[in-house]
Amino acid sequence: MWRLPVNRHLCGFVLFFASGLVFYLSPSHYVTDSAYSMLMDEAILRRGTPSMLAYRVPRGDGPGFLNGYPLHLMLYNGRLVYAFPWGAPLLSLPAVAMVEAAGFQVAPGRVYNVGNEIRLQSALSAVVSASTLWLLFETAIVFLPLGWSVGLALGAAFCTQIWSTVSRSLWPQTWYLFLISAAILLLARKSRRPVLLATLLAWACLTRPAAVPGVIIVGLYTVYACGSAGERMVLVGTGALWTAALAAMLLTFTGRLLAPVYHPGWFVFTHGMAAHLGGLLFSPSRGLLIYTPCVLIPFYLAIRYRATLPRPGLALLSIAMFAATSGVLIFFPIWWGGWCYGPRQLADTVPWLVLLAVLGLRAARDAPPPAAIVRRLEVTASALLLAVSLALNAAGALSPAAMDWNALPPLETHMDRLWDWRHPPFLAWIQLQR
Repeated sequence: MWRLPVNRHLCGFVLFFASGLVFYLSPSHYVTDSAYSMLMDEAILRRGTPSMLAYRVPRGDGPGFLNGYPLHLMLYNGRLVYAFPWGAPLLSLPAVAMVEAAGFQVAPGRVYNVGNEIRLQSALSAVVSASTLWLLFETAIVFLPLGWSVGLALGAAFCTQIWSTVSRSLWPQTWYLFLISAAILLLARKSRRPVLLATLLAWACLTRPAAVPGVIIVGLYTVYACGSAGERMVLVGTGALWTAALAAMLLTFTGRLLAPVYHPGWFVFTHGMAAHLGGLLFSPSRGLLIYTPCVLIPFYLAIRYRATLPRPGLALLSIAMFAATSGVLIFFPIWWGGWCYGPRQLADTVPWLVLLAVLGLRAARDAPPPAAIVRRLEVTASALLLAVSLALNAAGALSPAAMDWNALPPLETHMDRLWDWRHPPFLAWIQLQR
């Protein structure tokens, strides 16, 4: 392990504060899937129930409505409940309670105010995303010197979906990335805290149900890595208790084990899986390798310097998580993730790719120095990939036009736009201003 400089904690605080401030001040903020999630919290705090039936919300019968209510809401047993995953709203309850105590309300006079929800989510998503970066920084510093750890954390902050998507609104991934980054830190430190680890994984499943297969992989790895049979029993037992409690909650209030927005028939084998994978990786609207080509760097490092790779098990786990996340999404008919910017659906992989980059950089430092020309090529290629990633993710964070692209014309009726290289979302800040 590297000796930690005295100012490590100061660097972590500055990184948290500076990134959070940039996230908050970046002008593109909105609510899509997360609309009404803070209203659910307000209902719990003020009325003791997640039902929003007592509040005045938009009503209608056209697109975006079901049974007279917005698609984000669902009637069940006389309750009007949130139809998207409940993890993010429940984890946000303490923050909503604090702003409520200060006099801020999402629904003043019990009338839903979308502007208030956007303001609250803008602040909360910035804080949660900055906290995620601090966790990734702490993970990096387990293996790398301080300067390298800061640089890697900054790359994760501004060259990935964290800036362009996750910190723009309280997406399910916003809290999921925080939870899974905390679990990764515990694994990197070989911390024997089975109760905490099981709790993080259980809540990660509630927050992002599409990540359940990947979380199961992490759970199996953790069980294998436990130092004793007692730790394994505590880990499995805690996970089982949380699973039972959270499942009982969902069944009571929604009648389902998954958030109502998830249709069981969606995740099936279809003839379009290859096209979905191509769209996830290469489309001009959602392609991971288009918007964040810097993801190639950790894979290169892990392969090129595999002989000196520390903790090979963690590296394999990172690769397995990337494969599992991609594998789940190719079965999902709405692989593009609805109205969003760039590869939001693959934002789940960011902490794992950061971990792989950390391990790869440590391996590169420990390996015999390559030839000078090889090192120059590595540095030049990495800088180019990071620059492209920074530019394309900046477009999503700094220009509201990047989200307007989804509506002009509506994506639902013009699916061919997902593959339109003439008018991609990352150029909307130029093209939609004309």
